[in-house]
Amino acid sequence: MSENDRSRLYAWLCEHADEQVAEYMMSCLPAAPVSDLVTKQHLEAVLSAEFSKLALSIAAQRDADRTEHAAQRDADRTEHAAQREADRTADRAESARQFRWLIGTFIALTGVLVGAMYGVVAIA
Repeated sequence: MSENDRSRLYAWLCEHADEQVAEYMMSCLPAAPVSDLVTKQHLEAVLSAEFSKLALSIAAQRDADRTEHAAQRDADRTEHAAQREADRTADRAESARQFRWLIGTFIALTGVLVGAMYGVVAIA
């Protein structure tokens, strides 16, 4: 029903009945042509198809995210392993330096003690 037809029908109803009846009758008639109205079955079919597309899209994105996160974890593990090895190497070098310092200090103190002992013996 066109808008012009709706207007004429409303005017006719207002002439032959009161305005409340005309308003009620017009509210019962669809505002658009019946062929343009969406049926429940059509809506269910369209929504079902769209939800299926959405579910596939979400599944694909989830798989892509999992792949990306697995690659990132592998890269992080490799980076951390390299950092641990670098730290171990630095720790070994520091331990060797401290050991050499300790040995040097021990030798120096031994020399001081021996010198002091011979000095005491030489004086006596």
